[in-house]
Amino acid sequence: MDNDNLKIFYQKKKSECEQLIRYRIWDGIDSNNLKSWLRNFNTQEERNFAALVLEWLVYRSNEHCYSMLHDVFTRLLHNQWRLDNAPVYDCRQNPLKLLQEKYNDPSLRFVTAVTRDDADSKSGYSMVRLLNHKFQASTKWNIKNDKIEECYNNGIRTFIYVDDIIGSGEQILEVLRESQIKNYEGIYVYVCVCAAHEYGIEEILKEFPYVKILAAELIPRNTDIFTNIYEVLGYENRDELRKWYEEFMKNKGARGTYNIYGRGDLGLVYAFQDNTPNNSLPILHFHNENLSMLLNNRG
Repeated sequence: MDNDNLKIFYQKKKSECEQLIRYRIWDGIDSNNLKSWLRNFNTQEERNFAALVLEWLVYRSNEHCYSMLHDVFTRLLHNQWRLDNAPVYDCRQNPLKLLQEKYNDPSLRFVTAVTRDDADSKSGYSMVRLLNHKFQASTKWNIKNDKIEECYNNGIRTFIYVDDIIGSGEQILEVLRESQIKNYEGIYVYVCVCAAHEYGIEEILKEFPYVKILAAELIPRNTDIFTNIYEVLGYENRDELRKWYEEFMKNKGARGTYNIYGRGDLGLVYAFQDNTPNNSLPILHFHNENLSMLLNNRG
């Protein structure tokens, strides 16, 4: 794409984003945030990059997230139980109905997908709260990761981990290792998320092949933004564009930013209303005196 067309594209994309905010499709993003974020980019090359980031951005509002999680718990997980011949499977009741049971033990537990050392702001906590408050899942069946042994000894065999996204898979791997689920026979373990990256799924299944991962949205490997836009911006290869981006971030004072290409080097531009996964580029959420953020950062 030549420079004149890129200039037109920038203005068009800016207008499109303003409409997405106005009509609340991008609910949770303020138009002032968009304007401030676009002011981070001064040269035409920088503006071209910004426009393409917005073009590739996948944004899931809270309402999107609710719908995705509802689909996982009422359809995908229920069908997986049927395929597994799981002891908790009931063709008349989907998993969400079982989790809403207030008096009779459903013989399953849903587990917060965090380790004992994780901060309270981790997304695993917010997803369990969402199940409790939005979907009326009973808090009786919530457990922390370190309670699996106790529940197993009391006869529970089905455990459901809940989170918003699987990116590189590192978070879920740390959680599963800490739980020591490899030590338990006859156990059924499910990881339920709104979205999952192919790379992360593969990494988890290498170590825990019996764990079943259910996601409303599959993020394919080819979503690395640098791979997809380097030619549009006139670079010879992906690495050249990555170097330009890293230099841009350093010049803006983000020199010490961890995971500058997104955790796991996934190069994602994917976000939820309340947080931006750390697998996404920090250009979306990093802020200091030189950079304004577009989206909320993950805690």
